[in-house]
Amino acid sequence: MKKHLLFLLAFLFFSNVFFSQTKIDSALNMMNVDSIHDTIKMQKLYSAISDILYSNPDSVIILSDIAIDKVNSSIELLDSSENEILTKTYYYSTFNNSKGIAYYLLNRRSESLDMFVKNEKIARLKNDTNSILRCNNNIAVIKQGEGKSEEAFKIFKENKKLYTLVKDTGGIMLSNLNLASSFNTDSSIILMNEIISLHKKYEYESILANVYSILYSNYSDTSSPETMDYEKAMQSLDSLFHYANKQSDFSHIRIYYSIKSDINFTENKFYEALKNAEKAAKIDKEMTGLTSPDILSQLFEIHKKLKNYKKAIFYLEEMVENKDSLEKLSAKEDITKYESEKEFELKQKLDSLKHLDEIKIQQAETKAKEEEIKTQKIIEAVLFVGILLVIGFLGFVYKQLNTTKKQKLVIEEKQEEITDSINYAKRIQDAMMTSSVYLKDTLPKSFIFFKPKDVVSGDFYWIYKDQEENIFFTVADCTGHGVPGAFMSMIGTSLLNEIIIEKGIKETDKILSEMRAQIIRSLSQEDEGAQKDGMDISLCKLNMKKKTVEFS
Repeated sequence: MKKHLLFLLAFLFFSNVFFSQTKIDSALNMMNVDSIHDTIKMQKLYSAISDILYSNPDSVIILSDIAIDKVNSSIELLDSSENEILTKTYYYSTFNNSKGIAYYLLNRRSESLDMFVKNEKIARLKNDTNSILRCNNNIAVIKQGEGKSEEAFKIFKENKKLYTLVKDTGGIMLSNLNLASSFNTDSSIILMNEIISLHKKYEYESILANVYSILYSNYSDTSSPETMDYEKAMQSLDSLFHYANKQSDFSHIRIYYSIKSDINFTENKFYEALKNAEKAAKIDKEMTGLTSPDILSQLFEIHKKLKNYKKAIFYLEEMVENKDSLEKLSAKEDITKYESEKEFELKQKLDSLKHLDEIKIQQAETKAKEEEIKTQKIIEAVLFVGILLVIGFLGFVYKQLNTTKKQKLVIEEKQEEITDSINYAKRIQDAMMTSSVYLKDTLPKSFIFFKPKDVVSGDFYWIYKDQEENIFFTVADCTGHGVPGAFMSMIGTSLLNEIIIEKGIKETDKILSEMRAQIIRSLSQEDEGAQKDGMDISLCKLNMKKKTVEFS
């Protein structure tokens, strides 16, 4: 739950507060007004972006691109000036930083890193120590997310020394926040309390939601009993929610609802847990378009406890699907970056060729003055027609090849997604069945011969030994094959655990009767004509001490 906050390079342009959408509309309308200087337009747009940075990162990327395009085409902004606010590099740095933070919030780490590396180069050209520090801090945060903790820790530690040297309070607070994850619980709490003390003196509120998130994690950490404090943990959680709301920080609001759901679940308040989990899922969906696997897992467990098996299966299925999508996201980011680099390289080559073509055209025009006008026109016409024919033919061939390639990639991608989903479902089914180790411990002279027709199966086995030396074992064949049968087998396994282990029913006939009733109720099969999904099952109870066998 410890999460690093990327440093937003702040420029305080205006003090008037408007609603976010009104500010965006006003800034965009101003873009085409020639009487307004481009510096005013950039300041207005940056102010609007700052208001929605954490609540709507997708829009921040679009608006930042609009700003950068305007900077590129501007004739009022200068390449260099003693007044930094008049330079193009100033605004490149500003809007690249906003894009970098937005990409980070959307978990597009590769693109985020690219933005901060660009800014670091700009800062070094300007010899701007403060900007270099902030860029290095953001790069270190991303490196830590990639598992390069030692590299990140060195950067954070060095940055804090430099921030202290230049007396940059915001930088010191940020360094404490990032260093917290590399220290033990007690030291982490000290660093966070130092940030809170600095906040009271200098009124920095933008990182407080993250600070209280880390404090909650520390005070509720069961592995550190010396720092555990339930009351302080709850106070930290309330403060997290307060400052997240104040800053419209939906990422931390989502964390708050997820934590509250976990707490409700442990207290057996399942309906309250469901309400908070659904709020967290809604924020996830609005921010990224997907619900994260941890929230889906919460919803699955809650609905299972509430015996809403249909919904439980729905969230389990969505969890598998979303996990596959998230695993592919990192690879897609690398491909996108590679394609962007190639596109830039190609553009440079085309610009060079275009320049050479312009020189050749000028030479041809000079030479044409010395030749007969009629002959020159005939030659140019023949060349033009020939070039058009060649270009048209090459364009047609390229289009056909590109279409074929895209179709092949789509087919391969869909096939891979289906295969991955089925293999993941098999791992879940294998995890729910009785392990071979437990089987050998319970019945040493036994074996399992399990050869399913498909990757996942509607057949399952189950074994359990209670404190009275009763050994329950069963073999079942569910209706349907493949994935539908596998879902039925998981319902069967869950019901056996509930009826025998949790409810303590020992008679085999009563167990199967109760199991049948719950399947009919959970799958809504009471109505006449409803599809009769279920399973064929044999259940035995063996007592080695009494030498008795009971079966149904």
